[in-house]
Amino acid sequence: MIGVQSNYFYKCLYSNEYFYKTVKIPKRRNDEYRELTIPTMALKNIQRWILDNILYKFSVHPCAKGFVPGKSIIDNAIPHINKKYVVKMDVKNFFPSISFKDVRILFLNLGYKIEVAIALANLCTYKNTLPQGSPTSPYIANLIFYKIDKRISGFCNKNNLTYTRYADDITISGKSNISFSIKIINQILTQNRFELNDKKTKVLKPGDRKIVTGIIVNEKLTIPKDFIRNVKRDLYYINRFGLLNHLNFISIAEDNSEYYLNSLSGKISFIKMVDYKQGYILQNELDNIIGYNDKHEEKYIDLEDIDIKWEKL
Repeated sequence: MIGVQSNYFYKCLYSNEYFYKTVKIPKRRNDEYRELTIPTMALKNIQRWILDNILYKFSVHPCAKGFVPGKSIIDNAIPHINKKYVVKMDVKNFFPSISFKDVRILFLNLGYKIEVAIALANLCTYKNTLPQGSPTSPYIANLIFYKIDKRISGFCNKNNLTYTRYADDITISGKSNISFSIKIINQILTQNRFELNDKKTKVLKPGDRKIVTGIIVNEKLTIPKDFIRNVKRDLYYINRFGLLNHLNFISIAEDNSEYYLNSLSGKISFIKMVDYKQGYILQNELDNIIGYNDKHEEKYIDLEDIDIKWEKL
């Protein structure tokens, strides 16, 4: 039914630590890396079955926009168009903060018996936490975050504020100064064993360029020119020097080329959502260079790559 042999299924169930690969993707500043924990194809197929046949049957909060069928980054940005004040917050260690116990309790609350809940939690966690890079992790996080979304949404509704969340990125906007909301949001998160990454909290006031999940929302939806320029630059370097030389130059191992290409294609898909013509041109260029076919899945986009201005190489 799931599409894998039974002996392989039980190995994934009881020894899943052998079915993940850790990939480090370099960020474009401070020599930092984003670490993804990627399941093998067999385990990924099991997790996708769980996602399609179990998790998607349960609704997340309407304010959750990330990794939800029919929703996208655009849906997260639209509610904040032309707002005078915008507060952007980041939930610190979003996926690692969700434990095996949390996932087991989730499946129990979804109506599964304890033995089944434990098995499902085993298949969806790695080293006792939710792995960033697994297809089930974002939706599980959304379901676990439901009560938090409900509390934050209730607070915002009472204060005439707009609230959306895209994975670990929280955005609140309004017509007047809303800095007071930061303390309340932090209290709600702390009560539920989450916390804000204070270094990433930003208060955007009238006159500031307001970027919400990578999209400028001052008057209409637009993509920052820096972001498009950097994607074009990557394509240029791949075309001129070859993929492997480019990966070596930006310190990505050859074994991780698939994940780099997925990331690059995800950025192009992001551009296409807002500026279809520009995104279509870039996608064709990527396909022509390396024959890469977009699988049309919602890919992980590092929003820090959009918010910052990269240095020229």
